[in-house]
Amino acid sequence: MYNRIEMLVLTCGVCLLALFNTCWSMTEFKQGKWTLRFDDSDHTFDISHADLGSLAEDVKFAASENGKVYASSAWKIDKDKKSVLTEAPVKAKWTFTMSGKQLDMSCSNDNGFLSAGIPASEQRIPARLEDQDNGIMYTSIGQVTAGNIHRLFDRKTDTVIEFPSGSKLGRSVNGRFMTARIPVKSGTIISLIPDYYINVLKLKYYKPMPQRFKEAACGWCSWYCYYMGATEKKMIASTDAIAKHLRDYGMKYIQLDACFTRGDDANWLEWTRKTFPRGGKWLFEYIKSKDLSPGLWVNIYGANRANPACADKYPDDFFLEDNKGKYQQACCTADKTVVKLDYSNPRVIKEHLVPLFKTLKNEWGMEYLKDAGWGQWIDYFDRHKKNAHDSSKTGRELYVKAQKALRETLSDDIYITGCAMHEVGLCFGFYDGSRTGGDDKAVWDGKGMTMQTYFHSLFGANYLNNICWFCDPDTVMVRPPLTVEEARTVVSSIALCGQTYMASDFMDKLPKERLDLYKKTIPVMDIVPIDLYPYKISRNKRTGTVWSRPKVKEYPRAIDLKVNARSGKYDVVGLFNWKGEEKDSKKASEVDKNVAFEEDLGLDPDGEYLVFDFWDGELKGKFKKGVSVAVPPHGVKVLLIRKSLPRPQLLATSRHVTCARSIKEMSWDGKHSSLKGVSETIGGNPYSLFIHVPKGYAPDDVKVSSDLLYKKTKDGILEVKLQGQKELVRWSVKFKRT
Repeated sequence: MYNRIEMLVLTCGVCLLALFNTCWSMTEFKQGKWTLRFDDSDHTFDISHADLGSLAEDVKFAASENGKVYASSAWKIDKDKKSVLTEAPVKAKWTFTMSGKQLDMSCSNDNGFLSAGIPASEQRIPARLEDQDNGIMYTSIGQVTAGNIHRLFDRKTDTVIEFPSGSKLGRSVNGRFMTARIPVKSGTIISLIPDYYINVLKLKYYKPMPQRFKEAACGWCSWYCYYMGATEKKMIASTDAIAKHLRDYGMKYIQLDACFTRGDDANWLEWTRKTFPRGGKWLFEYIKSKDLSPGLWVNIYGANRANPACADKYPDDFFLEDNKGKYQQACCTADKTVVKLDYSNPRVIKEHLVPLFKTLKNEWGMEYLKDAGWGQWIDYFDRHKKNAHDSSKTGRELYVKAQKALRETLSDDIYITGCAMHEVGLCFGFYDGSRTGGDDKAVWDGKGMTMQTYFHSLFGANYLNNICWFCDPDTVMVRPPLTVEEARTVVSSIALCGQTYMASDFMDKLPKERLDLYKKTIPVMDIVPIDLYPYKISRNKRTGTVWSRPKVKEYPRAIDLKVNARSGKYDVVGLFNWKGEEKDSKKASEVDKNVAFEEDLGLDPDGEYLVFDFWDGELKGKFKKGVSVAVPPHGVKVLLIRKSLPRPQLLATSRHVTCARSIKEMSWDGKHSSLKGVSETIGGNPYSLFIHVPKGYAPDDVKVSSDLLYKKTKDGILEVKLQGQKELVRWSVKFKRT
């Protein structure tokens, strides 16, 4: 028997021997920033890059012959020639060439491929570039993939990682890795596009989005209802209606736009008494009493010179004179009493900006800021800088300096939406979101402001959303003269993109049918774009910045939201009929729109899919290659597409158009033929589960932890309708075999 000291020595010796053997069994190919590390113990290797870290792990050499797949189990490595000869079960020579932006590889076997694990967390996301534009915009919830996605985007380094177009990327069990099958012919197996947003899209200010908020803001804005006519009474009516009908669904912010600083006596803190007799602090407290979050529109680049907010009088050098010695009105403000500030004077930040926003946040309770100005101040300062306190500064650096001070003052718990259209990206990192287009209006099309402005922004800038900031395409509206179909298109499009969702309707006057459109599309989900390019690229002639203003004929024909959540793995596809110009004539009619599962969505060509119409609440059927549906003029059909299973499965819920909002847990118990789940519902409002029941099964027993309103089966769909409650609802549906 060994004593304790002998055992310790023996154990250490074994460990050292194992470590020595492990190190001895490793071989590395290195060139530039690339490293390939081979492990003789299990005949796998890893691929890494100095800037990106691990790109592929546990890589195996493999080949297919006669319909069977063989992975290598023996090899000989030639380090000098950077080649590997696999000897069993299939002989092949694999040769590597590494250059700055790519890893090339050749294989002597025409059927050779690599199998690998690809690191792909939330910071390394699936991506499509413009060369894959098929008229369908891809977005995602969770860790997703598709048969036609062979690129990843590394947010931190602004790098696109490309695998050959024939590569098949799937998802591993833990979701943070992709499984990959990479064909190896003579050519590139991994290539890099470094500084993609910066150099390819010319977005020179790119930086990864700070995650202060998980989803974009969802709320209500006064402007497109009341414009300059907003009053305390109207704000109370809107707040009460939202608290009653939409707060529990996720509408959070109540934001007052310009109008409250009219006249010499009013400023950012002392509001116009005629229309806001109890002032802003009282209104904010009222909004908070309804468990909602107050927000305000402020142009930080202007102040009331006659009656400034943070002192009895500001020195004249706080304001910027034009070349005629006059003060000019700040952009978009109520009247000429608010004039442009001079941020080249550091005292303006210290004695105006900081105390103003400390008051709004700490004393008033502001939780949302619409940071106005459109960047107009930048050019104005540069044109008149000879009159400034410090003419050595530029408008851009001072603009950014003010925004930096604002963010530091408000800290990370206040949501800031900017109006950063002057130069896109100038304030990445400071804004949580930003406007990406002009003002819209509750009419479908025509001259001037319309909902087409909203669609231009929504589609054109989606490649920035949840990548650099949350895009704000301007407000959502569903009231007439928009038809119900048009309103449904408006809310469906933003819900499938995950951009800032600020409504601007008369909430106390909306009929139930229109309110329900909001209820089924809020709050904003954590949606990330897959298509990382602006639709129909154009460039700003002055800055070179890539931008996009797609015309109607250039809008995507569909949005494909790919979902991997507790509600399952599926696609939510919005099919649009953008034309419909003849809606007021007898010629207006529905148009058949189709989507091909493999070609358009990248789905498994061998699968069969169940298609459920969300808005109509009905099963369209089971399809193999694709589906075609009739879409009304200016309308949309939202289809949930799930791979058909040989047992009962959830197809949809009534809660949210993505059907990913309410399901917190779900599982299938095959032994007892039972589908179980936990749902988050809205107290006092009905909630439905739509479950597909295939042939060979029949519903047997339904149990819910709230009131069951009814259960009914039609065309193979079991609808379980229950009463929503504040607590989570537990439900189970047991089936019997027939």
